[in-house]
Amino acid sequence: MSDPRVRGPNSSSTGWGPVGGLFAANVLFGAGLYAHAFLYNFYLDALGLPEGVMGLAASFLTAGGLAALVPTGVLVDRRGTRVAYGASALLGAAGLAAGALVREPLAIYLAAFAGGAGTAGWRVSMGPAVMQLTDPSIRSRAFSWNVALLVGSGAFWVGAAGQVPVWIQEGLGVSRLTGLRVGLVAGAVGTALAGAVFVLLPGLDGRRRRPVRGTERTASRGILDGLRIPVHLGLVVALVALWMTAGGLVIPFFNLYFLRVHALPVDQIGWLFAGVQVVTALVLFGSGSIADRAGTRPTLFVWILLFAPALWGLALVGTLALATVLYLIQNLVPPATNPLIDQILLEEVPQERQGAISSWRNGATEISGLVGSAAGGFVLEATGFAVLLGSAGAVGLVGAVALVLALRRSRSEGVAPVARGESGAGGTGGGPSVEPALRRSEEGS
Repeated sequence: MSDPRVRGPNSSSTGWGPVGGLFAANVLFGAGLYAHAFLYNFYLDALGLPEGVMGLAASFLTAGGLAALVPTGVLVDRRGTRVAYGASALLGAAGLAAGALVREPLAIYLAAFAGGAGTAGWRVSMGPAVMQLTDPSIRSRAFSWNVALLVGSGAFWVGAAGQVPVWIQEGLGVSRLTGLRVGLVAGAVGTALAGAVFVLLPGLDGRRRRPVRGTERTASRGILDGLRIPVHLGLVVALVALWMTAGGLVIPFFNLYFLRVHALPVDQIGWLFAGVQVVTALVLFGSGSIADRAGTRPTLFVWILLFAPALWGLALVGTLALATVLYLIQNLVPPATNPLIDQILLEEVPQERQGAISSWRNGATEISGLVGSAAGGFVLEATGFAVLLGSAGAVGLVGAVALVLALRRSRSEGVAPVARGESGAGGTGGGPSVEPALRRSEEGS
């Protein structure tokens, strides 16, 4: 008889209590990320550093994430999400806090590397945790609501990040630089607290790993063997990286876009971003229900095809009102698509491979951010926002079309999900219909 306390992809029912605890931990983790994303370019600008350094700092953030993907994926599969998430929270908080205290470019890059490693580890741990705590009846909603709460709470974190430096500067009579530092460090404290909340959650890592037998024991010794995924998923992951490069080019610089193109002060940019986050969160709550009814793939296709037109519009409009609307549209796309991509990929593999697929999927995020932010910083420094946004839109359109075609081909070839708990989906996910398809992916996928 199965233990009713063990939840996972094949459980028949689950409660929202542990899932709510996961949501709370993720909201706390987001405090440091939102403060960093909103304030850090202003901090570097206050230090008198150019856009090229800003772009490289963002690149080192994603490079740290790339370095963490393999060990975190292996850690999830071998030691569980509890250990992986807790370690990621500590490392991420340390890197984000250090980045607020250093002044020299080299130290900035090293702190960004550590912060990025912790952030990527958090993302790798998050998807498998949602899979463990939900069953198929609520999974699409749980994935989308998780992101919706992250985005919605981001409205508060961004608004606070915009106001705290001003309050500190005016209330204590300190410099703008000191106010920015206080805001950044306060966010990092929230990220550290997330780890403490997560490790206390019940219901994690409850399923026993199946015994390793025969030749499997030898094969499991290598870390790379633990990262094998089906070839068709490797192609999908590569195309996800291509499409996400469009966002990597521009997303780190939208704070400067509104500062320089539309002459908004920092605190007003904070309120604008906060308002956009609230609207985005409300839309995302509905997106999960739509995906439950219309299907994850059709919903994903609609979202990814919206991104390029929104970026091209931002390159052309001259009024703040239109720019705000287009910024809202493009801001909806990444958080709406991320849970759908996660769900599609994680449902294709059994639980003992979910850490691996999460590593590859987050590798797509980190590679796109690494390439995009570095290139975006230098393009912006050499040209301007019109060229940057236009180029990003072109990359986004090519990537979206290619990803749609790849996912449609995968579905037409009849590749069956194994982690939905559906009839014919492979039972516990470890059956013979899956194992022959697991092979080493190309290093570049």
